[in-house]
Amino acid sequence: MTAAWTLGEITLLDPWFLVAVPAVLVAVWWRWRRPRSALPTASAVLFADLAPTLRQRFVWAPQAVKSAAALCLCVAMARPVERDVLPIREEGVDIVLVVDTSSSMTIPDMTSDRSFRRMDAARTRAEEFARARTHDRVGLIAFARYAELRCPPTLDENALGAFLRSVDVVTPNSPLDGTAIGTAVAKVVQVLQKSEAKSKVAVLLTDGENTVDDIVPADAAKLAKDAGIRVHTIGLGNGVPSVFGLQPLDFGDLKNIAETTGGRFFQPKSDADLADVYAQIDELEKTELDDPRYRMVDRFEWPLGAGLALLSLAILLETLLFRRAP
Repeated sequence: MTAAWTLGEITLLDPWFLVAVPAVLVAVWWRWRRPRSALPTASAVLFADLAPTLRQRFVWAPQAVKSAAALCLCVAMARPVERDVLPIREEGVDIVLVVDTSSSMTIPDMTSDRSFRRMDAARTRAEEFARARTHDRVGLIAFARYAELRCPPTLDENALGAFLRSVDVVTPNSPLDGTAIGTAVAKVVQVLQKSEAKSKVAVLLTDGENTVDDIVPADAAKLAKDAGIRVHTIGLGNGVPSVFGLQPLDFGDLKNIAETTGGRFFQPKSDADLADVYAQIDELEKTELDDPRYRMVDRFEWPLGAGLALLSLAILLETLLFRRAP
């Protein structure tokens, strides 16, 4: 079996048909070396003073067109094919970022110079994480006293980034202030329960313990588990303000949610720590891709069509414009 030839992105599966190309070129050369007379005469001197007509000037055209047609047909018989990359099948992940917007997120303890608020760190690092998930849909839920879907899971990282940058804390001591962790997890279940993704994940970030018992965190964690949603939880910051300064929290609800759903609990105390946490979650939730797959697509139709079209054109030229006398 003749080995295939590869020319750029095109492969010729039957390249031995190209041996006809030199034969065509030799035939064309021989034809031009021995042109036949259109009308036999004793001498061409009689026509020396006659100006050549347009047809005489292009009398070579039918033969040239037939030669080009023969070359195209040789290429078509060599069976050109192109390797087409099939779409990569992905075991996609739908991810929902759940960000606490309670008033305590204004505490500026994310850097040593106290110039970076918890909310600033949460927004910045969440956006970086989302931009790295190029093959996954990522959504956003903001919560304080209530949970609100700000952006459904999407592949549009620019739209999600815009929503993240617009997130900010609620007014302190207002009816909207609070930390409804259980309600936030239940909202995640509502958003992801109809997802057809291979894996469904939530990343919940808060700097406090649950203060709203409309839905207790333990019940919400069971709902998430039953829905096949893995929840990674992040307890951010150095504690809750008090008259004695920042008092550390044990984040028991967050630990229980992560354990129940098969996620992990993290407790970063600075912006750098938070960046490392999102990097770890990114590694934990890697999208699995199949190896690239290809198929061979025949491309003989182009040279075949060109060859037949040129052959038809040559016949028309010889019949209608360049008829020769016998």
